Amino acid sequence: MKRLFIYVEGQTEEFFVDRMLRHHLNAHGVKVERSLLAKRDFAPDGLRGGFINWPAMEADMRNWFADNPDTATTEVRFTTFLDLYAMPREVPGYPGLRAATTPAHVEAIEGAIGAKLTEPRFYPYLQRHEFEALLLAHPPALSSIFSDSADRVAALEASIAGIDPEDIDHGRATHPAARIQAAISDYYDLKASHGYWVAAEVGLERMRDRCPRFRAWLERWEAWGMA
Repeated sequence: MKRLFIYVEGQTEEFFVDRMLRHHLNAHGVKVERSLLAKRDFAPDGLRGGFINWPAMEADMRNWFADNPDTATTEVRFTTFLDLYAMPREVPGYPGLRAATTPAHVEAIEGAIGAKLTEPRFYPYLQRHEFEALLLAHPPALSSIFSDSADRVAALEASIAGIDPEDIDHGRATHPAARIQAAISDYYDLKASHGYWVAAEVGLERMRDRCPRFRAWLERWEAWGMA
């Protein structure tokens, strides 16, 4: 079976990959290995979780590639699942805090990351604008998990009606997670434990229907596994 390694931003993405994507891609012939949380410093046993220290992450990923070679019977690929929003300025191709963040701009940053790391088995992916865009593919899923927030979630859903989730803007108070936090006051405190359950309620099919960049990334690995 082909092996896929995914470098993730935080615990929310870790749970999503390890509990949801792993099961899905296994049915397509891909073994998703346990995800690796982003490195925050250069200490060998330092903290992980958070897209905040690009130099430490770059060194970490280079070690990750070296530690996981292909074998005669197994192909290996690597990818990331990191947020575009609030990424560190040291990231290759960093466009600036107020730069346009169209799909073409995001692809340019991904290309710069890939060119910097020079690993042919590596396909970087940035979620536009962040993981929570996937949850907003079906806002009622939020009130299914946060049961006392139905009215506020309904107001949130009305405020983004007609906007594709990946187009929800990059503003300090209007990026996807900020919008959810405004509707659910304890979302940030509970996102690591509850984000996966919201994602499971949304389901991959709704996510891929409404989030074309995410769909293209997922389809890459489905097709690779079945090739």
